[in-house]
Amino acid sequence: MRQLAAIALVGVLALVGCAADVPAPSPSASDAGGSADVDVETDPELDAFRAALEGHSPADPHALVAAVEAAGFERSAIERTRELDSLGEPVTFLEIAVRQGESCLLGQVGEDEANALRADALGAGRCLVGEIVTVD
Repeated sequence: MRQLAAIALVGVLALVGCAADVPAPSPSASDAGGSADVDVETDPELDAFRAALEGHSPADPHALVAAVEAAGFERSAIERTRELDSLGEPVTFLEIAVRQGESCLLGQVGEDEANALRADALGAGRCLVGEIVTVD
């Protein structure tokens, strides 16, 4: 049990470290005093990744991976976590990632909820911490 708690803590700390590297959102037109010519940086790959996650469930990881692949991402670059926890129970959220050079698209899918962001890749060429499912 102590080992499981240590692994969970390492995962949380690693994810917090990744989140700290995420740039702050660009200002919107309303933040800039209503100026319509504010240059808002877009990330088409992140937008496509986020759209692929929408409407999926952690209970069906194969459909989630297929949706990410159909959105144009290479299957060999996709990582995901398991759909069952260490006790064999369904997870509340499933993490999925796509490695893109030195960065990763990181996604989290729950029932009727999906979030995504871009972060720096971890060492050893991975995006996710802990035990991941190899997508082949």
